[in-house]
This record gives sequence, structure tokens and C-alpha cells, in this order.
Amino acid sequence: MICNAAIEEFTRVPFEKASINKIIKAAGISRGSFYTYFEDKRDILGYIFEDAADSFFDSWTHCAKKNDGDLWKTAVDFLEYSIKNAQKKMLKLAENIRDSDKLFGAAHNLCPDKDVRLEQMCEVLYSSIDTSDFKRTDLETFGQLISLIIIELARCISWTFHHPEDEEKIKKIFQEKLEILQYGIRKK
Repeated sequence: MICNAAIEEFTRVPFEKASINKIIKAAGISRGSFYTYFEDKRDILGYIFEDAADSFFDSWTHCAKKNDGDLWKTAVDFLEYSIKNAQKKMLKLAENIRDSDKLFGAAHNLCPDKDVRLEQMCEVLYSSIDTSDFKRTDLETFGQLISLIIIELARCISWTFHHPEDEEKIKKIFQEKLEILQYGIRKK
């Protein structure tokens, strides 16, 4: 109840204007109950992001299994899945956070053990992908590649949210960008 109320508040207004009072009122709890679970609104936002990250990895792993670990097919399938299942509230929340003056440059601190968490996340993604035809198969290179793919996925999902009429065009551009990542731009 608290998380749902917080998501509503964080989508209603930018983060710095979000009110704990409105969150507890919408959740129907006392202020003390809120502070039993969370230190402040940044803490609950971190929890929401961690929950969203877990959902992301479950979905990615499902797409990877479905595509026999093929990174490129997995990315395309994941984009399709994300567009179909994107929650408008979560997209609006992400935009509000992105546009927040107080969180700009500090959002990476929402997860207390972010370096360990990022490494674990990269390992989960890596273990779901068949790297047998990769020129470089080390985890660090994979992490760099996957970060490029995730950034582009986020752009495409956001663009589709704002311009649903361009969905097919956005998917085509995404596939073209994946081809550049996969094969490069140079003549062989």
C-alpha cells in the first residue's frame, strides 16, 4: 500500500515536491508506520527502483531463455515485451525522477550497495546470454555492451510512450542500432 501510494505521488509531482504526508494519507497509515519501513522518500524510491530492477531481470531472463541466449533476439524481444507491458505510471515516475533538480546527478545513490548490485545484475544478464560467438567474452566488455543496449531500450520505450503511432518505426530503428553494435560500421 505504501509503495503504491508513493508511486502515485511520485508520478503526480516532481520528486522534490512529493509529500510524505500525501503518501501516508493515500496509504491510510500513520506517520510512524511509514517510518517503520522507510527512512524518507528517497528510501522508498530506492525500494521502488530495486523492485523494478528485479522485474526487469526476470523479464530479461525469460526473453533470453525464449531466444536460446541470443543477445540480439533477446534485446528485440525484450523491447517488444516492454512496450506491451510498460506501466504508464512507472514511465511517468522515471521521467519525473529524470527531470528532478534534487536528484539530478544523485540518482545513482538510491541503491545503497550499488556497485555490488550492478555487478550482480551484469552477471545475471551475462549468464543468460550465449557468448560463444563473441570476439571478447569477458564480463567487463559484456557490461559495456549491455549498458549501450539498455540505454537504447530506455530511449525506445520512452519514445513509444510519447509517440505510440511511431511504434513500428521505433522498433526498426532499434534493430538497425543493434546491427551496428553486432557487426560494426566498417567494411570487412
